[in-house]
Amino acid sequence: MKFEQLLNNFDMGVCVEQLQKESLLDLALLFVTVDGSIADEELNVVSAWAQKIEWNSAIEIDNYIIEMTKKCVSAVQTNEIESFIQHRMSHIIDQPMRVFVLELLKQVIEADGITHENELKALKIVESIV
Repeated sequence: MKFEQLLNNFDMGVCVEQLQKESLLDLALLFVTVDGSIADEELNVVSAWAQKIEWNSAIEIDNYIIEMTKKCVSAVQTNEIESFIQHRMSHIIDQPMRVFVLELLKQVIEADGITHENELKALKIVESIV
């Protein structure tokens, strides 16, 4: 019985960690799309970071990025940016990861050399949650 509990706790830890990584990636991709366009420089920042993380999912990370980018574009087009951010931030429970998300998002914003008003608004939402 105790061994099963240990395995369940281990699996839960892996799942929570993966969910946090997915949420970080989701937010970074939202910031790629939040200004209404997808700049290669911004996408490259996200892709470079994503290739460095340990990814524990049945979905390959490149496929995940493609599908999530589509969802982010939809969130921007339907003006659901704030709820998207709040939902993803609710899955980032580790304080160091919450601090890191700000660093990553700032790198994405700065990557193309253009800071759009929507990027700043979205960043303020994240900052208010962190």
